Amino acid sequence: MLLKRIAVDTTKLAKGMYVVMLDRPWLETPFVFQGFEIKERFEIDDLQSYCRYVYVDIERGTLTDAQIRNLIKASPTTPFVSKKAPRAEGDTGWLSRFRASIVRLDPTGLLAARTRGESSGYGITSTVRREAPRATAAYELNLAAYRSIYDSARHGKIQPETVRKAVEPMIESVLRNPDAMAWTIFSKKRNPRNYNRAIATSVWAVMFGRQLGFDGMALRDLAIGGLLLDIGNSRLPDDIVNSEGAITDEQFQEMSRHVRIGVELLETSRGFSKNVLDMVRSHHERADGSGYPDGLTGTDIPIFGRMAGIADCYDAMTTKTAYSPAVAAYESARELNDMRGKEFQTEVVEQFLRTIGMFPTGSIVELSDGTVGLVLEQNRVQSLRPKLMILLDASRNLLSKPKILDMRELPDKAPSARAVWIIKGHEHGAFGIDPLNYFT
Repeated sequence: MLLKRIAVDTTKLAKGMYVVMLDRPWLETPFVFQGFEIKERFEIDDLQSYCRYVYVDIERGTLTDAQIRNLIKASPTTPFVSKKAPRAEGDTGWLSRFRASIVRLDPTGLLAARTRGESSGYGITSTVRREAPRATAAYELNLAAYRSIYDSARHGKIQPETVRKAVEPMIESVLRNPDAMAWTIFSKKRNPRNYNRAIATSVWAVMFGRQLGFDGMALRDLAIGGLLLDIGNSRLPDDIVNSEGAITDEQFQEMSRHVRIGVELLETSRGFSKNVLDMVRSHHERADGSGYPDGLTGTDIPIFGRMAGIADCYDAMTTKTAYSPAVAAYESARELNDMRGKEFQTEVVEQFLRTIGMFPTGSIVELSDGTVGLVLEQNRVQSLRPKLMILLDASRNLLSKPKILDMRELPDKAPSARAVWIIKGHEHGAFGIDPLNYFT
């Protein structure tokens, strides 16, 4: 019986091979998610930079078993290079590679035109602490504006300029430091309202666009589209929109009308871009055709719609409702990962999860030593080793003074007595912790 997986020296890798295992932990490399087909030369370069050999599944990928074995017999073409040093968060090389994997999904070529040049990736220009007040102010401004916009939509039209002015401070804050705005969003999860969902989805969409290096106009489209995804609800009966229990099939059919209502409302209001309309029209479409209203599949779903869909889905998972508990951010990330290649395209899922992190800033985590803390800063190289603020001791008692713990500086494996790792994430508000109380 032939083995399904075979070891391949990284000097003999080729496009079309399906990599299923590395010679080192996945989280020590840029390839956070296990299993992918090599489609680009830079993926081979990265594998060669981090690994001496990998395991390839001979039954998956576009190369046949015979082709793979012939390549293995050939002489090495590229020498092994020792592993690269971790890159900084603002490293534009990675940004260009993220964009490349998404751009190749877009048959229209729109993304290539709307992403920034390789030399102009966004960097962090403010600390979380410094940015926190501005992030909160931007959130509150956006929330107040959305209430007004929602009321206007009930009986009339929406003024595009009003929406643009509402999202600008939020976009600027995300560009300076996305972690501060993420912290703000998670602190507001304790007061779940439809309005809060709209703001949060808008933020996740902008953060996604920032990660991919989108230009200012594209970021504005993402912000506006994310904010208005469910604006069609403004013209549905309140008992449907505000239902506090599981809805019937008839109620679902009524609720699903919000998509077409929203598109018609924006078209009537005039002044909204095609990208915004695409987001509203297709944020409930799914790559496998299981979505609505048109049952689109794969790349038939506009790229802005694909981005909106995953941002909306993530925020729905992490928001508590009367009939559904909030799922911890880490568990939500795992659920999205399970959806890749099914409801959402694989590359879209992977890049979105790189955007928010496995443990987003402001989320609550429990460590192997029993202590509990808040995530302060993302670790862009090893997503499971962020910087934390420890708030509770192992007995769940509040510390008299919070302790800052940078997990990058500690070992993550026994037998070291200093080894510590995250064992689980908790839902927002767990242990009575309100992230907003720890901004300063």
